[in-house]
Amino acid sequence: MKLFHKIALAVSSGLLLTTAWYSSWGLIFLFIAFVPLLLIEESQTNSPHKNHFEVFNYSYIAFFIWNILTTYWIYKATPVGAILAVLANSALMALIFWAYHLSRKATKNKIGRYAFIIWWLAFEHMFFHTEISWPWLTLGNAFSANTHLVQWYEYTGVLGGSLWVLLSNTLIMSAIGELAMNRATAKNRLITNSILLLIIIVSPIIVSYSIYSNYKETGTDTEVLILQPNIDPYHEKFGSMGKLEQITRLINLTDNNITEKTQYVVAPETAIVETIWERHTNNYASIQMIREFLKENEDLAFVIGANTKREYSGTSIIPATARKFKGSNIWYDRYNAALQITPFDIDIYHKSKLVLGVEKMPYYKYFKFLDYLAADLGGTTGSLGFQKESSVFTFKNSTIAPIICYESVYPEYVSEYVRKGASLLFIITNDGWWGNTPGYKQHFRYAKLRAIENRRAIARSANTGISAFIDQRGDVIKQTGWWEATTIKATIKANNKATYFSRNGSFIGRVAVFSTVLIMLYVLVTLLIRKKVRS
Repeated sequence: MKLFHKIALAVSSGLLLTTAWYSSWGLIFLFIAFVPLLLIEESQTNSPHKNHFEVFNYSYIAFFIWNILTTYWIYKATPVGAILAVLANSALMALIFWAYHLSRKATKNKIGRYAFIIWWLAFEHMFFHTEISWPWLTLGNAFSANTHLVQWYEYTGVLGGSLWVLLSNTLIMSAIGELAMNRATAKNRLITNSILLLIIIVSPIIVSYSIYSNYKETGTDTEVLILQPNIDPYHEKFGSMGKLEQITRLINLTDNNITEKTQYVVAPETAIVETIWERHTNNYASIQMIREFLKENEDLAFVIGANTKREYSGTSIIPATARKFKGSNIWYDRYNAALQITPFDIDIYHKSKLVLGVEKMPYYKYFKFLDYLAADLGGTTGSLGFQKESSVFTFKNSTIAPIICYESVYPEYVSEYVRKGASLLFIITNDGWWGNTPGYKQHFRYAKLRAIENRRAIARSANTGISAFIDQRGDVIKQTGWWEATTIKATIKANNKATYFSRNGSFIGRVAVFSTVLIMLYVLVTLLIRKKVRS
């Protein structure tokens, strides 16, 4: 295969993958997007030449195009972070593809084409759980543009969509491989593969539409008011607009739109601009204003974002992210937090899934000296503290999940809330950092997948971006527009029934990781035996 042809194929894969993130019809191309790359890999596997790095190089071209065209908008918040994210994520994807190629090459094709599915699914699963984590481009996320196709995510989670895509691409590549060998049986194998491919593509769609048509929402009616204050995060939120002026705007929006039936008001991430020391929450004017309002609305709870701090004495267990007051033995940590404020109490949840390069440095214990590189978003800089696991808020007879921004991208983490009793999912975010780019639209769509996986209605409050109500089927009931100060109100169902995915997590991911370990062991044994025979 000529150099030009390889570059053209790599570029084609990158563009096909990108298209799926920009339009619902682009999903069609996702089912063939890896085929050009697989053609390059096949050519290199059967080549007598030993330039093992070529597959990595060409796959890097494809994944670089996919990453930069789909997530370029990160530069709005952190230019350095955008460059690092695109370069590093592209390299990691290329490394996985290269590892698959090497496993085939090392075993002289005894590790077949379908091993690609296992390698990639294991990568996506592990990327949800590692310290360096950026799972934004998980293949199954692309179906957030058309959730009618993936109602079975309640069983498989988002990796079910990834499996669907990878299996289709591999089947097509297998058919091409049979034709290239010019075997007498090639025609029959091609017909068989075509029929199988048709079944694999069409069957999940039929099943999904059947589930969608027959699913009936269950649960208790809960009226929720969502606030979208639309405060410019770059110029007003932490600058020209006063802290109490922002709270006043939220209270006025609430007062003008609640009814006697309203149980929850949901406000965005970092809506309270005052930095709250958690031992003295009632001492802050922002909290006092909200609680004063709630005295006249005792059946109402506020779920709202804030920056908080917590002190640790010298005898406490000090987290790695904590900082020390000068000249004392007192330490403190800072959090991106969600508060539930009621007439009687205040509950606090600390964001657990922090944004890499913005809210945390990876492996902070060892790289604390690089803390200054973290971007300044939300009024704080450097790595934040975090909770090790999720926690829920309970008010009267309702239990809700306080999901902060980026956490909504993690399927199994969101399901933890459900296993702890959450009957509604509240997402609070501030997507204005990315400006009017595809970023806030992608982030919004991913929430629909969480609704399907757990069959939980969602109330999503964005400072700027898209605030919305999403029902248990992943349908948007109501949503706001970009860059407008407004509220929306709806009655949604608080569901207590857990889906298979909520209870068990991603079985596809776990099987893929186990299978990848077996492949690696098989490759190792093969190489050791070959070396022994040669000696």
